[in-house]
Amino acid sequence: MASSGAPIVPTLDQLRQLPLCHRETIPYDYIDAYGHMNVRFYFALWEKAAHGFMQYLGADVHTMLEQNRGNWVLRQVVDYLAEVREGDSVAVYGRIVGRTPKRLHNKYWMANETRGNVAATSEVLVTCADLKARRTAPFPDAMGATMDARLAEHRALTWDAPVSGAIQA
Repeated sequence: MASSGAPIVPTLDQLRQLPLCHRETIPYDYIDAYGHMNVRFYFALWEKAAHGFMQYLGADVHTMLEQNRGNWVLRQVVDYLAEVREGDSVAVYGRIVGRTPKRLHNKYWMANETRGNVAATSEVLVTCADLKARRTAPFPDAMGATMDARLAEHRALTWDAPVSGAIQA
């Protein structure tokens, strides 16, 4: 029997086991002609959440810049699952799925707290960059140790992070 292709989505209680990366109430300015949040604002929220999540992983923008490093997105897979409307409160949770010395595989879930569902997901492949050489480089050792500890914590959860298969760290 063929699969419906519908993504497997963790429950809100499972998501609350993860770090909260960003929370926001959706203003009128984010709404498009169809009465729901325009796609460009999903990406603005993913970016805000990524900053919070990278801080949790020890690789926040300030620390990276102090070391002439940066976080560059190489690939992103987004699934839109339910509408987000004006006045809805959304919370974005993050999970590290895998890593190599130069790359991170992260997954984000946008929970609509107002409607009690998961509105969207974003799966991301991030690389560390040497900003002077303008090319990929390993994450500094201290950051890597923090990332490895967080990865171990997330792998110890009782549920798997459903991934697209389109990203390999």
